Amino acid sequence: HDDGASCIAAWQTLTILKQLGFQPRRTLRVVLWTNEENGSRGGLAYREALGADIAKHVAAIEMDGGAEKPVGFGFSITGVDPNANDPRYTAAMARLQQIGKLLEGIEAGEITRGGGGADISPLMRDGVPGLALRTTGEHYFDWHHTNADTLDKIEPVNFRKAIAMLAVMGYVLADMPERLVEPAK
Repeated sequence: HDDGASCIAAWQTLTILKQLGFQPRRTLRVVLWTNEENGSRGGLAYREALGADIAKHVAAIEMDGGAEKPVGFGFSITGVDPNANDPRYTAAMARLQQIGKLLEGIEAGEITRGGGGADISPLMRDGVPGLALRTTGEHYFDWHHTNADTLDKIEPVNFRKAIAMLAVMGYVLADMPERLVEPAK
């Protein structure tokens, strides 16, 4: 669950989209982070390597809560209070909720306030909207950072749902004519 399943889910997302022949108007990229628990150096190094190209990122999605039954995505924009009725946040949430409807058939269409994560936080600090795949989280901390975090704890149907969620959200965000959130002026 932390984080082998997430890495494979992200990789399988791109594999499936390629097999289906889907080619969004923007690039989808999978980055397998390292060193989150010891200074987030992977996320920091990725951000540094991007330089000014960070402006090309439409969103960052993190799956760092295991592969239990998925329920949806959390969403944040750094520096924007989700409760302050900021029009950029409100418009982005409305778009995400429309995308979430595509996931209702697998009971994973909930879009909530508050998303992102440690690994994508360096991107978010520089204006990239962040999403986090959310699960029920019933047993994550029973296994988290223990020798009990083994492959037999991954329920295949839930794992496939997480892959589907990443594929749908990633593809739609990458293929929308407009950006999820227009950069602040």
